[in-house]
Amino acid sequence: MDSLVEFLAALKDSGASDEFIVALLKQNGWSEKRIYQAFGSWYETRTGLAIPHAGGRIEAAKDAFLYLLAFITLGIWAIQLGALFFTAIDRSFPNPALNYSNQTLTDRSLSNQLAAILVAFPLFVVVTRAIIKAVQGQPERLESSVRKWLTYLALVITATTMIGDVVTFLAYFLRGDLSTRFVLKVLTVLVIAGGIFAYYLDSLRQKTIHPGRNRFFGLGAFAIVALGLIVGFIQIGSPSLQRVASEDARRLSDLSAIAQGLHRQWLVRRQAGFTLPTTIQEIQQIAGETVASILDPISGRPYEYHSRGGNTYILCATFSRSSPADVPVQWRHPAGHACFTRDASEEVQNVPRPW
Repeated sequence: MDSLVEFLAALKDSGASDEFIVALLKQNGWSEKRIYQAFGSWYETRTGLAIPHAGGRIEAAKDAFLYLLAFITLGIWAIQLGALFFTAIDRSFPNPALNYSNQTLTDRSLSNQLAAILVAFPLFVVVTRAIIKAVQGQPERLESSVRKWLTYLALVITATTMIGDVVTFLAYFLRGDLSTRFVLKVLTVLVIAGGIFAYYLDSLRQKTIHPGRNRFFGLGAFAIVALGLIVGFIQIGSPSLQRVASEDARRLSDLSAIAQGLHRQWLVRRQAGFTLPTTIQEIQQIAGETVASILDPISGRPYEYHSRGGNTYILCATFSRSSPADVPVQWRHPAGHACFTRDASEEVQNVPRPW
């Protein structure tokens, strides 16, 4: 029996209470863990029974799995939610110095962000509820070293994010470069990262589960995620609208590739005398891989092509809706059947493919 257990046994024999002994030993520098180990040894000696364990390594492994999954899903939906708000802010308050060139690609990015949130957030809620339920059944799991290590790691990441956010804000402020767009982005980071930081920092201070605190965080998380989903779906529209937009973007990309193929052939053959092909199939034959497709992605019929003599030609396609504002001027079109008159000797702007 070591000196601490002997001292504790002497105090117990003199009638001292457990609370007094714990307070006295803490005051003299003993850790709470070591004190309760000594109490355990004393009670095991008095009762002749070993202290039952609550699962040991198995429970620690389960805690590690639950907390890792919770923090991974938390990181996914929080990061994607912030990116979604950033995209919406850029669209609402565009920077005139930047070129927001391809709305289709932006819509696809928003779709990916929405999908990540729709998967990660419900999973985060389910895992967090499982953690809370486990702690309610075994309050001592709040003292899990796995929980504390992973929580502190999450706090370091969120704190670093907020510090960087504030430093950037102050740098822009000192340069006089603040704008509505930038301030909204800073607030987005502070709200998301700050809310997460406050909740998990407070959870480390708690010795018991407080349903009101968890409910408040849950409602706040649901509210901001719901706002993000609404903003995202307003930005991209319904899945059917996205499909139609992708089909039209594919048609424009095909037409611009055909026009570029003709322009390259003119550059190569202009000295020997350039003659426009008579059919669109001939264009694909002479331009090779430059022309990705000459067929409409839905109907499967070739795009319309007409030679007008000299270097002038016409390309036509049928579009489901009018072109978005970010399409190059020379490729803008209304909904329905639209034709474009081009000159093979003139360079045309490329329309990127929608993937």
